[in-house]
Amino acid sequence: MTERGYHLVFILEEEYRESRLPRAVIDLLSLWGHRTTVVEPGRHAVAVDELAGGADVDAAVLRTVSGGPGLPLLRSLGAAGILTINDAEAVARARDKTVMHGLARVHHIAVPETFYLAHEGLLEQIPADRYPLVVKPAEGGFGQHVRIVSTLDEARGQSHDLDTRRPLVAQRWVPNSGYDVKLYNTGTRVHAVRRRSSLMGGGDRDRERIVVPADLAELARRIGAAFGLAIYGADVVEAESGWVVVDVNDFPSFGMIPEAPEEVASTIVDVIRRAQSRGTAA
Repeated sequence: MTERGYHLVFILEEEYRESRLPRAVIDLLSLWGHRTTVVEPGRHAVAVDELAGGADVDAAVLRTVSGGPGLPLLRSLGAAGILTINDAEAVARARDKTVMHGLARVHHIAVPETFYLAHEGLLEQIPADRYPLVVKPAEGGFGQHVRIVSTLDEARGQSHDLDTRRPLVAQRWVPNSGYDVKLYNTGTRVHAVRRRSSLMGGGDRDRERIVVPADLAELARRIGAAFGLAIYGADVVEAESGWVVVDVNDFPSFGMIPEAPEEVASTIVDVIRRAQSRGTAA
């Protein structure tokens, strides 16, 4: 595919060591003649000088959980001039749900009204007419610790551990059918999976792949452009006024998309090729 194979560093955490993605992507890149190095910052001391100073590293790819040790390493490599996929600062923006909200607003992407909470006890300060609220960690993923708080009285009735100063966001509930759509962009194509919301009792079996309508495909492209992401996902719900984005994810699981590994691997190669072409032209 190239005159020489590229060398890619994959930054992984334990949760993804044997998962379909990125393992299938790594295997494909190796099959295509590229060299891959897997770094697990949660298990090993990482020699940053060797990675950042290694002239033969063409790009670093992150597949980690929010709040894990991988993102600081990716940002370090990006600051040292190594190409990161996704862009390290774009990943940081997408993972911070408060920043995500502001960036979406600037780019005229519909998002729910959002409150930033330094800790859970501040829920009681949100006016009663803003409930129900979807409360989630300001940085997080996999739908973990996401819940609905239906009324101000319910918020007041909860016990709060104020010693745990973990920032949260509270999004106004967007009335919908109880289903949401997971948009996946492999960088090559946009895909969509319709699923019963976990907040409405949905599970892994309550999902189906759907044809991507033109308006959702356009929304997916706008999200990528706004956040500077090449490979990403977004959770959207359909309100009376149109589609509303409730979350953006860098490098999602691409569940139910069997062609995702090949498309993602192709995107990684294309991003490197374009970046190196720009560097040569400069």
